[in-house]
Amino acid sequence: MHKPMINARAQQTERNQRRHQHAKKPNFDVGDYVLRSRVDSKHQDKLLVTWIGPYQITRADSHSFTVRHLVTGEGTDVHSSRLKFYADSSLQISEEIREHVAAQGQILAINELLDYTWNSVKKGYDVLVSWKGLEPIEDSNETAKSLAKGVPALLRQFAERCDDTCFERHVIALTKQRSTADAHRPIDMFHAPRPRNSGNGKAILPQRKFAQDEDLDI
Repeated sequence: MHKPMINARAQQTERNQRRHQHAKKPNFDVGDYVLRSRVDSKHQDKLLVTWIGPYQITRADSHSFTVRHLVTGEGTDVHSSRLKFYADSSLQISEEIREHVAAQGQILAINELLDYTWNSVKKGYDVLVSWKGLEPIEDSNETAKSLAKGVPALLRQFAERCDDTCFERHVIALTKQRSTADAHRPIDMFHAPRPRNSGNGKAILPQRKFAQDEDLDI
């Protein structure tokens, strides 16, 4: 992997660790007309995006929306932080958005676990994650430890497919530690029950905030 790409991923991971404590609820509804931000490039801690559209929201999930382009009819899934209400004057206006998602405290749904690497500094594995509604340039490395807390089943399935005994044993150990810790934790130390809905549940984690196993289609 080229060094600039490695540095970009490292910077993305660092930004993911700086999150607000409370997530913001999306304020869009089915039928709304919106613009979508297209990420054109990435430079240091900035995303260079262009607002394109107009689109109409055709489906609303917990933290992402399905939108349809009014001209082409093309549909796509977009994270709520990548949308804004439609205004003619905003079309095709490029702008730099610093900390585009990282500073917004958004809850993200995992699209896929892509790859893994050993982090010699942290003495653990990092897993490359793609996020539902975000673009490939925004894939980020999350620690296996944090994924084991929020999506243990998804992480175990990924480890089994990787055909790497060391990595799989590491993941099994992490998920067992999590199960043991939960079994011995007093009930009053648990967070309030998570609301069930047709989308994804919420998990407040040290890095990305992402939907938990039981609400993912795995």
